[in-house]
Amino acid sequence: MKTAAMLALRGALLASLVSVLGCSSDSSSTSPPSLAADAAAESSTGGSGGSTGAAGDASAHDATADGSADATTGPDAPDAQPDAPSCVTVGASAPVVIAAAGVSDEHALTLPATSASHTSWAEPGNEALVLEVRVAGALRGHMVLHQGADGFDYTMALGHLDQGDEVSVIVSPLSAEAATPSACVGPAVLSAATGSALEEGIARAPIVKWPPKKRFDDLPVVLGWSKARKGYQLLYTNENGGTVELCGGGAEGIQAEIARWGRATDIEGIYSYSSGETWDRCTGSASMTDTPVHKEGQHPVFYYGDGHNRLYESRGGYGQACGTKGDAKADGDLEGWNVNNPGNDPSKDGALVMVLRPLPVSLDALGYDKYTGRREALADVQAPWVYRIVDAELQREGKIDQSHAFPMQQYAYADVYAADVGGSGDKYCSVMGVSSGFVLRVQAGGDILSGPQMTADYFGGQNGVKRIAVPLTKVYAKAQLTGVIFDAYDNDGIYWLALGDVFVPRPSGDNGATMELLHGGKTDINVYVDDDASGCSGGVNSDGPAGPAQCVGGQSSFVW
Repeated sequence: MKTAAMLALRGALLASLVSVLGCSSDSSSTSPPSLAADAAAESSTGGSGGSTGAAGDASAHDATADGSADATTGPDAPDAQPDAPSCVTVGASAPVVIAAAGVSDEHALTLPATSASHTSWAEPGNEALVLEVRVAGALRGHMVLHQGADGFDYTMALGHLDQGDEVSVIVSPLSAEAATPSACVGPAVLSAATGSALEEGIARAPIVKWPPKKRFDDLPVVLGWSKARKGYQLLYTNENGGTVELCGGGAEGIQAEIARWGRATDIEGIYSYSSGETWDRCTGSASMTDTPVHKEGQHPVFYYGDGHNRLYESRGGYGQACGTKGDAKADGDLEGWNVNNPGNDPSKDGALVMVLRPLPVSLDALGYDKYTGRREALADVQAPWVYRIVDAELQREGKIDQSHAFPMQQYAYADVYAADVGGSGDKYCSVMGVSSGFVLRVQAGGDILSGPQMTADYFGGQNGVKRIAVPLTKVYAKAQLTGVIFDAYDNDGIYWLALGDVFVPRPSGDNGATMELLHGGKTDINVYVDDDASGCSGGVNSDGPAGPAQCVGGQSSFVW
């Protein structure tokens, strides 16, 4: 029995694919969608179509621009056989054909799948079932069923398929040891990219080859693509190295990472083709001309490079060219990568890699093209389940201790728009300490709870918006969280321009999450917050980017 929460999660992802494939695109929007708009859409449509069934969705996806069918689904598809079951069982003994290409083209796959057993990303040895996705009998990519028995619509950019190529799946030996090697899958939706809103993004979608040792660790899970800025952003569940390792490791490292970036996820710009082709090599930004990578068609193939989740052109970079210190070699030795490497030719990758082919989602639809959006919306709007997976991963790795780092439902996340943020450093991991900037506080059931001291070093960004994560001392009910206080430090005059989404993630099912919205959308505030009134005349500062701003002293409150 599918729960309403699971249906909503499945519907949200399938709705994303509808946008990807041109059925309903809002990529021309000049303002980023908020969680409030997303929630309203789900309310008016019964969970973004999550309960409408796959047959109706398949009819939307299986047509090209001229309306002709571009693919056929597997034999279990309801539109092919009305009395067929909604899914078929796949195991580890033999592949099951789920679809066949109707035309020669780049293709996207959507596959509803439910694991036979209750897996949990938080449990060592029971993290998830993994499927091999094959094309014409050969491995094309791995699909990690991170939602387990909750069920989910998983997606993959399959690359080029010739007309008639069959797509099949089989349970992979990379599955967690305790997971029952079986799943119920389908009906599959196989769609040609030509004529779709994200045709260009699908055609160039990067392929990432990941160490099997890390198949449930720091995993690349969501790929954002901007048509306007011609580049890709990749969201990983976490990073073992980077900020986490440099700031003490464990829960202390996570505390510093969340304080600096407002999230425990890692988001990296991995590939751009706006002016030539460049990519995020572990040694620094590199051009494809000077440092080429193997390609499958137009798809660049990248390999895990270091603990910062930077990349390399082969298995041979990790623990070598990509660095040997703790922040780079955070995963110890990797078999077939920095030890016992049989050679770096892709033909020798075999069982030494997991092949990940995430289907891109539109960043421009989130305001990224206008510099009004933030990359975190990849999770907030497109994949709220990411919060649960990250939380579970940190629990499994012992990085949540209720002192430095907390479960996801003990953070209030807020998007703060501001200008002239000064200061330097951060409270938890800065040799020179921290100065100036601001602190965002949450009003919680009579308590005032403080977020990190945010300075210019980490506010940054051309769009003037920063995700702030405020730790909560316990799990609060929504009604207890009533507002925020913006507090400027050390006479640092700051323009508090607006408040965006404010929310708390809540667990849903075995591995999912929902966003409990406290404040939705962008509310203009435009006040000048400063203990020193020297920048004000008649109670107004006229030098800000949003016009005259009322001078409010060292703090300003907002109640929703």
